[in-house]
Amino acid sequence: MSSRRPRRLLLTLPDEVLEEIFLRLDALPDLARASAACATFRRLITARAFLRRLHSLHPRPLLGFFKREGPSCEFFPAAPPHSSSAAASAVARGAADLTFSFLPATPGGWRLRNIRRGLALLSTRDGGGGCFFPDVVVCDPLHRRYAQIPQIPDDLAAPIRRSGSLPKGFDYLLAPARREEEEEEEEDSSFKVVCRPRLTEECDITVFVFSSGAGIWRAATLGSSLATAISVTSRPRCVHRCVYWLTRFLDRLLILDTDEMELFMFDNFPPSTGFVLNHTTAAIAEAGEGRLGVFNLDVHNVNLLSRAIRGSANEQWRHDKTIPLLPGYSIWRFVNHADVDGYILLGGVLGSGLQSDPITVGLQYFSLDLKTFRLERLCPMTIYQARNSPTELYTSFPPPLSLSSI
Repeated sequence: MSSRRPRRLLLTLPDEVLEEIFLRLDALPDLARASAACATFRRLITARAFLRRLHSLHPRPLLGFFKREGPSCEFFPAAPPHSSSAAASAVARGAADLTFSFLPATPGGWRLRNIRRGLALLSTRDGGGGCFFPDVVVCDPLHRRYAQIPQIPDDLAAPIRRSGSLPKGFDYLLAPARREEEEEEEEDSSFKVVCRPRLTEECDITVFVFSSGAGIWRAATLGSSLATAISVTSRPRCVHRCVYWLTRFLDRLLILDTDEMELFMFDNFPPSTGFVLNHTTAAIAEAGEGRLGVFNLDVHNVNLLSRAIRGSANEQWRHDKTIPLLPGYSIWRFVNHADVDGYILLGGVLGSGLQSDPITVGLQYFSLDLKTFRLERLCPMTIYQARNSPTELYTSFPPPLSLSSI
């Protein structure tokens, strides 16, 4: 009898008191287990208002990552002892459709372009049905829902068509909505789609941005006189609602402010800072409001340096943090060169890394939490599995703690 009294007492508490108790649970798995205890608990915990409060208090768990090989991709779930391994396992077992089979069939299939905040951006391989641009969808693989992004209007695309140069390809990226849109919309329901046609160096650089809140495309252009001198080499990444590309000599950034729709250069990377922008030894992240952070690898540490994005040309880089690397590993490198939802992915080779067989060399992937600066094992890989292909981190609240984003 005594064992049943606490349960009856909880069930008689007002809903708002129960919600405050649930919000104070230390770990998301505890909350998921509580939701399975009884119908009352599940009703409260899965309510949209409660989940929005919960999401504002907890970062999205890192469930794993996708590696892309051409048009195909493979999902690698986080493994124990990573804190989100239980959620990752649930997703891998079928809570999410990580093959995107719910998307409509299209000739050539869909190509994964980018993932952010639990949403995935995919496109067709090229324009279809006489369209200049590929078809694009944003989808929520956890809830098997998607939204078709409208084609870029003819008046915006006209300068690209008049250039007489067919794009060599397209850069696509998901970016956060501007702060005003996030306040008006429910959490996680607003996003931006960024598209840059890759043209010849003699052409203007034009970047198109679609806002889900306003439902419209806008464009920003950098004249060919500047574009010729700054050939862009990297895939786009996002920092502080700004999208950036590394230039040919890895010494400058082309940056798009997605709120103001302005393209500008960030080129103050003097040798005195002690690092160079390299795809495997440096990664770019947010470092406080309005500041660009660069994580740089040395033999034993990860060093964080930062500088104001809109600072003066004479502003010096500031050393903000040193994070020790774990002992017993060698040949550290950044797997993705920018943060995604508060994480950066690193790889370290176990031992000396001198084994002759590249398939059996022990490689461990680690997540670096950019709030706590905690380095945590994510999953083991082989060098063969980890060959240099694009990697997209996947963060999301697993069921029943998730909200549909589409």
